[in-house]
Parts: sequence; C-alpha cells; structure tokens
Amino acid sequence: MKNATYFDDLKEELQKQAELNRAAFGDMDDESRVQYEGFRPGMYIRVEIGSLPCEFVTNFDAHYPIILGGLGSSEGNLGYLQMRLKKHRWYERILKTKDPLIFSLGWRRFQTIPLFHMEDHNGRHRLLKYTPQHMHCGASIWGEALLLCAKQSSTHH
Repeated sequence: MKNATYFDDLKEELQKQAELNRAAFGDMDDESRVQYEGFRPGMYIRVEIGSLPCEFVTNFDAHYPIILGGLGSSEGNLGYLQMRLKKHRWYERILKTKDPLIFSLGWRRFQTIPLFHMEDHNGRHRLLKYTPQHMHCGASIWGEALLLCAKQSSTHH
C-alpha cells in the first residue's frame, strides 16, 4: 500500500491481531477465552446492581434498552478551557461576557460563565464585552477536562 494512512495501518494491525486471536483461541470454550481476551462484541454479560428502586422493576419494559455508562478517571477533572464559538443566528440577543450559559456537548450538559475574547495580530487575547455579530470569537470557561477532547458544539441560552 503506497498511499496508506495511519488509520489504514491501524485497521490492518487490528485485523492481523484478530486473526491471531482466532487462531490461538478458536478451539477454547467461551469462559476460558473471556479470561484471556475479554468479552468480544456480541457477547452478553450479567450486571448486578444493588439497591435498585422497586419502581424500576415494576415499570421495566424489555422493548426499551437500558444504557449503562460511567465516567473514566480523568473525566471528572475540572480546569480552564479555551474554545472557539459563534452565536447561533436563531438566538435573538447577543451573548455577553460573564452571563451564565448552558453548554451541551454530546451527552454532557453544564452551566458556566464564559469570558469572550478575540486574538489580536500580535497574539494577545483582548477581552470582549459581547460576542461579535456573524463572527467566531474565543471563550474561556471553567469546565470538565473531558471537554478538551470533545468537538465544539453550539451554545444554548
């Protein structure tokens, strides 16, 4: 492959590893195989939850899936974040520095107080009172470190 990208190389490496796993663990029973390589996609696991409210059991409907989730160890870290944003054209008012905003990024939703800024030609960040019309600007907020990895999303009033 002459024009292979990093993603192509990674996919090829994962495919080779999957073939090695099939060859090495193919004749083992599922219980032993899970101990070596973990649960494969499509396998079922049993989850026991202690102190579940009785309303959950009485109102349970098997037609609707239950999604279990959790936070990684680094996802609860708080810190200052810098982002680039633009006020949505459907929101009538302009956004003002130090007014509380609710951000929605993926399944995360939180309230914070942004400081809007623009970068000058010399690299300085000048504080803005309001967001500029029809332009992007920078914002500094206090939030969870997980957001550093998330794609930027529009703000909600």
